[in-house]
Amino acid sequence: MARAGGSLAELCDAEVDRLWLRGADAKVLEELHRRYHRRLESVAYRILGNRADAEDAVQNVFQALPTAAYRGASSLWTYLYRAATHASVTVLRSRRRREGYETQALGHALLLGNPASDTPEAQILELEIVSAVAKALLAVKESHRRVLVLRIVWGLANTEIAEREGVPVATVGTWLRRGREELRRALRPLLRELGREPRRDVR
Repeated sequence: MARAGGSLAELCDAEVDRLWLRGADAKVLEELHRRYHRRLESVAYRILGNRADAEDAVQNVFQALPTAAYRGASSLWTYLYRAATHASVTVLRSRRRREGYETQALGHALLLGNPASDTPEAQILELEIVSAVAKALLAVKESHRRVLVLRIVWGLANTEIAEREGVPVATVGTWLRRGREELRRALRPLLRELGREPRRDVR
C-alpha cells in the first residue's frame, strides 16, 4: 500500500487520496483522521463555537466516509472540509431549535412560580410575559444562557454543568453570575411595567 519500506504517514495527500479511491481501508481511514481531524475540528469550531460539538461533527464525518460518495472530483481534503462544514451547520440548526425550546422553558421557569391562570385574559397576559422573558433571554450571552438553562430548567449542580460544558467549576459560577446580571438588565422594562423586582434566588 505504501512505498516499500515506507509508511502511510510518508505519503503525500494526493497519494493517500488515490489509495482511498482504490477501496475504503481501515488503515487509510486512520491516516486520514490523523492527518486532517484537528484542521477539520478548527473549521467546525469556527461555526459552532463549542469544542465538544465540533469534535462530534467531525467524528460523524469520518464515520460516514467509508460509505460516502467521494469519487475524486476534488481532493479528499476539500471533500472533508465541505462535509465538516455541512455537518457543523446541521448541528448549529439543531442547537438553535433546541435552544429555542429551552429558552421558552426558561421563560416559564422564571415566571416567579405563578400557577397557570384559569381565565382567558390572564392566560393571554401570561403568554405575553413568557414571550417577553424569552426575548430578554436572547440578550444574554449564549454560554451564560446555556448554564442558566441547565441550572434553572434541568436543575443541574455547578459540578454537573462544568462536566457537561467542559469548563472549570469556577467558570460555571462566573457564567451564572454574569447571566443573572445580563438577564436582569434585559428584564428591567418588563419588571417596571409589572411593578416587580428581579428574583434574588436565580442561582
